[in-house]
Amino acid sequence: TLGNHDFDNGMDGLLKQMPHAKFPFINLNYDFSDTPLNEKIIPYKIFQKGGLTIGVIGLGIELQGLVDAKLYGNTRYTDPVIKANTTARLLKQEMKCQLVICLSHLGYKYNEKKISDEILAQQTSSIDLILGGHTHTFLDSPAIVKNTEQKNVLIAQTGWGGIRMGRIDFLFGEKGQKITHTSSTVKISK
Repeated sequence: TLGNHDFDNGMDGLLKQMPHAKFPFINLNYDFSDTPLNEKIIPYKIFQKGGLTIGVIGLGIELQGLVDAKLYGNTRYTDPVIKANTTARLLKQEMKCQLVICLSHLGYKYNEKKISDEILAQQTSSIDLILGGHTHTFLDSPAIVKNTEQKNVLIAQTGWGGIRMGRIDFLFGEKGQKITHTSSTVKISK
């Protein structure tokens, strides 16, 4: 998903680099319809892995006040909680995803009332795992937060700069129902 520094060279700079990526760009709360990035970024992607259907969504932080306006142009920020709730519910209920992962560049948590990974987890119902960035938070293991249905949502961040690498394994039963998870974080030595 996109973060604020992806706009450091403006939208044209980002657009020029996208063909070099071997992965899709996913974001559902930035409206790029009146920008050069229109139709270049998808709101979600569904992966089929080992007999499981996995939905992935992406969310980005409010750019206004964080990034020079000329660098993100007419990109419109929309409420990530509303967008995530709608799309994650679609993935879980209609697309039958057994796991919904959110790639987040909202930040882990803040002292002020700013949308963060923690608030996103608390105010949504169909996300299972949030892989977060922006605040460069080092979590030794995933934080577990209850969602609106009182189900566990895992939040993971491994800091910045490749200093740590995290791993989360979800275990599923024969019928695709989620049973449990395990996790570990490793410090990378240089």
